[in-house]
Amino acid sequence: MNGLIKNIVNTFLKPLNIFIIYRFGNAIGDQVCMSAVVKALKEQKRYKVILFSSYPEIFDNNPNVWKNIDISKYPILIQRIIKKVLEKSQGGYIENFLFQYQNKSLENYMRETKAKISLIEAHSLHFKVKLDLKNIKPEIYFSDEEIKEFNEKFEFLKEFAVIQPIGKITYTPNKEWGFEKYQEVVNKTKDKINWVQVGLENEKLLENVVDLRGKTKSLRELAFVISKANFVLANEGLLNHLCASVGTKSFVVFSGFLPIEIAKYNTTIPIVKNPQVECAPCWLLEKCPKERKWCTEDISVDDVINRIL
Repeated sequence: MNGLIKNIVNTFLKPLNIFIIYRFGNAIGDQVCMSAVVKALKEQKRYKVILFSSYPEIFDNNPNVWKNIDISKYPILIQRIIKKVLEKSQGGYIENFLFQYQNKSLENYMRETKAKISLIEAHSLHFKVKLDLKNIKPEIYFSDEEIKEFNEKFEFLKEFAVIQPIGKITYTPNKEWGFEKYQEVVNKTKDKINWVQVGLENEKLLENVVDLRGKTKSLRELAFVISKANFVLANEGLLNHLCASVGTKSFVVFSGFLPIEIAKYNTTIPIVKNPQVECAPCWLLEKCPKERKWCTEDISVDDVINRIL
């Protein structure tokens, strides 16, 4: 039955030159990355791209998207049906932008193969359509109305750098460099750099920063603030992908959790222990079992400041 549904749907899409790509869940950075594949599908294969995601606002005004469908507007039952049809029809002209290869998790695959590929390539490995995904990057597009509105809202920000000292520890705690170290960076550079902290409203606040936690009411507002910043300093994660999408320099503290190749754009300046520890990349989702997490412990505050200045 599943094969029949897949054949019917993909047979219908082929003559229309339509490609459907989807991704659901809370991994916002992954869905920002999906915009790079959307562009490749349109430019390299001339597909009309229909997109389903948990964060459709990422793709507003994107000229590479033919239809940007927000299923959250539909009743729950309809949402479930749409997701089930997409899942059963995957392969060919419908693909899930989510790692699926040899029945392995992304973490196990990367740990075992030591692959030097980007996150964009990893989530597209299973695609039947072949794309050139080297040296591509995410993209976010703002409308003229948004630019006017956001400029007015954030006009008080002048010559600033964005900082986010806390990452997404619900995925893994092993990317963290340490709140105290970020505070020391701010303290030592506050006379040279106007720091603006972004993040969730309930996250711990650094001293000597402009507090923008919880004040960017959407992903698009956050991306816009980043687009106006001189640079960003953060752990590897969402902000690095957003920087790439708007062309802002990103100083990224990489732990030994993953290789820098998986998230290195032409806007990314990696700050990483050199030489790296032997256990890296570990891809461990649970807390590092070592007595100290040497991959980040040995990255000093002065290392980071010197790299920035």
